[in-house]
Amino acid sequence: MSPINTALVLLVFGAFMCQPSDAQFGGGFGCECTNPWLGQTFSEHKGDPANTCHGLAESCYVDCRSDCRDIRPAKGRGRCWSKLACRTDSLESQRPVGKR
Repeated sequence: MSPINTALVLLVFGAFMCQPSDAQFGGGFGCECTNPWLGQTFSEHKGDPANTCHGLAESCYVDCRSDCRDIRPAKGRGRCWSKLACRTDSLESQRPVGKR
């Protein structure tokens, strides 16, 4: 095997071994609603699942690393939303939440 081929094999193997764990990107975070404005008196209602899950959109904010299959980016940096997280009958919405 040539030195270039050896280097490529080692590079591919190294990249495979250095993949992020499931706990970093979708895995172990469950699929549950969160409120990005929690504790902000005048904005908290905007992210309250009691309002968003039963409103026009029928969705709520979720951790962007959550396990929700339908996760989508929300307006504003670092926020995501899901309709599945609002479903209390969904097995996916009842998964345990991992470390945050």
